Amino acid sequence: MCPDEAPYVLMCEICEELLENQLQKTEKDSKKKEVTLKKQVKDLKEENEKQQKIIQQHNSITRNLQLGPEAKIEATMQHEITRLTSENLDLRESNDKNQDQIRKLKKMLKTYAKRLKDGEAAEIAAEMDKDDTKSSEDNVAHVKHRERNYMGMLEYRKEDEQALIKNLIMDLKPRVAVGLLPGLPAYVLFMCVRHTDYVNDDEKVRGLLTNTINGIKKCVKKHHSDVERVTLWLTNTCRLLHTLKQYSGEKAFQADNSPRQNEHGLRNFDLSEYRQVFSDLAVWIYQTMIKQMQESVQQMIVPAVLEHEAIAGLTASKPSGMRGRSSSNANELEEKELSLDSLMKVMNKYSQILAQHAVDPELVKQIFRQLYYFVASGALNNLLLRKDMCNWSKGMQIRYNLSHLEQWLRDNKLGESGALSALTYYPAQLGQENRC
Repeated sequence: MCPDEAPYVLMCEICEELLENQLQKTEKDSKKKEVTLKKQVKDLKEENEKQQKIIQQHNSITRNLQLGPEAKIEATMQHEITRLTSENLDLRESNDKNQDQIRKLKKMLKTYAKRLKDGEAAEIAAEMDKDDTKSSEDNVAHVKHRERNYMGMLEYRKEDEQALIKNLIMDLKPRVAVGLLPGLPAYVLFMCVRHTDYVNDDEKVRGLLTNTINGIKKCVKKHHSDVERVTLWLTNTCRLLHTLKQYSGEKAFQADNSPRQNEHGLRNFDLSEYRQVFSDLAVWIYQTMIKQMQESVQQMIVPAVLEHEAIAGLTASKPSGMRGRSSSNANELEEKELSLDSLMKVMNKYSQILAQHAVDPELVKQIFRQLYYFVASGALNNLLLRKDMCNWSKGMQIRYNLSHLEQWLRDNKLGESGALSALTYYPAQLGQENRC
């Protein structure tokens, strides 16, 4: 580029930039004018419509004045009919809205009635009080509380002990407990224990712990077939046991405590013997729960693991051991109901119950490890007694069914629980099936 051309190029760039800025400014102004003009057009249209209505009314009045008496009556009637029709349509719309509102209120009323019947009157009353006082609270000055150091104790009278055990243990429903803080009954009981320790009343603490143990035993025995309720009290018994250890004042259990937590330790009582009783109680509840789980799963083991045919067409023809045998429709329906899917649903149900009640993760792993060993041993025992299972195609089906059980463990983050090792009995057995 020549030296004389440099100023020219610079001048061109400056002019181009000025023109571009001017163009942008012009576009903005034109857009503003366009918006203003559109608004004016809209206003003019509305004004025009109003004027048209006025003209129509004026013409109608003029025609009515020019008409005879009968024509005037007819025109008046026509006008009234039009007006009443319009009002009728408006009333119908309003009626439809009211009907929808009535249906919604009826549903809410049924819900509240059901909750009231199930013993949630306190929650409903709290909600209603909250709605009633919401508007008035905005205009009332709030009372601010000073910070307080709570002692973590709950005082109760000796004569209220039975009512405390009844409401906290016997009458507590699992679906109510799910909405509470996990382990809340255990924390409440420990707060009562702390108060008895604070006042140094050994007779009171002995009565409280003894009645608590008896109440939990009675509740679990009465509802032993209800896995959810048994799980609830397994969780709370373990929580109470751990809390008694944590705040026992023994240095072995204070390693992870904060200074504040150490201040809440028991000062007068040594409850080590009661801790052993609660430990035995937790083991008994655990065994009750495992027994109930195993009983519900037992009838599904053979249909789900050995007889379920997930791979279509692999066993189209019956093996030699099954020829000549016929099954009824009832048996086929029963096998369909007790399939691998039904076993998976039961496993999902138990996993959900344990999660809802915040069972300790290590305990969850132990539960499913024991449950898988039960399923594996039951399936293997039946496999050894069934000659009709000794063929290659059935071996492939069983392997495929076992892979579903393994994948379920991985999906629920239980792959490291040790339950997978329960299924390692099968490969050696399946490898020998074609030699049976």
